[in-house]
Amino acid sequence: MLARRCVRFAIITVFLLPSTLWSADKPTWANAAVPFSFNCIKNPSAMQRITSPDGRIKVDVKCHQVTSLDDPTLYLHVIGSDNPRQDIDLQPGALELLWSPDSRAFLVNGAESAYASFWVTVYQIEARDVRKIAVTSAAQRDMVASFPPCKAKYRDARTCQQIEANPQFNMSGIAWVNGHFAILVVAEVPCSSLYGGIMCQVKGYKVNAENGQILEQMTASQLSSRWQKSMAWHFRVPEPPEYERSFVQSAKP
Repeated sequence: MLARRCVRFAIITVFLLPSTLWSADKPTWANAAVPFSFNCIKNPSAMQRITSPDGRIKVDVKCHQVTSLDDPTLYLHVIGSDNPRQDIDLQPGALELLWSPDSRAFLVNGAESAYASFWVTVYQIEARDVRKIAVTSAAQRDMVASFPPCKAKYRDARTCQQIEANPQFNMSGIAWVNGHFAILVVAEVPCSSLYGGIMCQVKGYKVNAENGQILEQMTASQLSSRWQKSMAWHFRVPEPPEYERSFVQSAKP
């Protein structure tokens, strides 16, 4: 059984992780997103302009100056017709930007590694500035409840409690819903053996883009049937999670 899970790990590592990760010409998660098209190491003076759907707001993607001791990072220079200019630092690994269809907000997706630390951040365009909003805290806690790390088969007993206390599951935004009111987030347990029997499990969340409140939850199958067109990769529903026998028995009605 353990051997089967190891094979599964090797195959499904790319299940959520698209093959186009870090590609300069294709989006990674959201099919309608604009990928960041340059590498700061190769071209630190490069700039990319991403204009809002209504044409009123311009977002320039730029590189911070790189020293020999720093990793290169991107920042956004936002220029609005009614707003003052504003610079916004991005987290490491920022890869793409998706505007809301009403031009009142955008989200940025990124990843700090090839299989873990996927993140999404929302930016709301307000009267005088751009407000950064963390929107995945509630979804992180719900993933712990949905896929209990310390009940999983083959888990790493030394780390499952840390995962429960401070979950850092993969979170990626794939679409805006109802203008700029909500986003659709794909949440994944990283495809790592540290997570044992819950590795690679997925849920979908429609969350309020103002406060991260969960508005709707979806299974992996529902995500596939309803939202595949919004994804920039071919989504595959994972195998069911595997739990310790005592937890499976106690969970039966």
